[in-house]
Amino acid sequence: MHPHLGRAGIVATAAAGLLLGTTSPASAATTIPPTYTLATGWTCAGQIDGTALPGPSDYSAPGEAAVYLRGTFWSATPGSHESGCTVTATVEWRNLDTGASGSAATVVVGGPSGQTGPAVGVKLPTGPGRVEASVRTTPLAHLPASVQFTVLAS
Repeated sequence: MHPHLGRAGIVATAAAGLLLGTTSPASAATTIPPTYTLATGWTCAGQIDGTALPGPSDYSAPGEAAVYLRGTFWSATPGSHESGCTVTATVEWRNLDTGASGSAATVVVGGPSGQTGPAVGVKLPTGPGRVEASVRTTPLAHLPASVQFTVLAS
């Protein structure tokens, strides 16, 4: 094999990429570790699981992220919570590149006997960049979860 044939293939591939253009990859969905929390006054306990979908995606525009949360709770007195256990979850975020920050809250519901509730979502207008987000249930006792992801401009 000719020594320049391998280099020629690499150069041709690189030139084709420059001529045809490239697109930015979509941001990947990021699993948020569980937030362990009390719920419904102090009689339920469980966890909130989440997924961050940084934009642009089918769920969020460029420069924003969608966060979906689901609660799974247990109660020492399940008969007293027929409608399920609830807690207000707040997603606090900070753009590590721009310094922008904010928060968004939503009510998370789950059954009192370990049933997982429906997914509920919030939109975070983070702007493009590396974002750190935390899920908290203040003022209830909880162990917060944090995650980092990248939001793209387009």
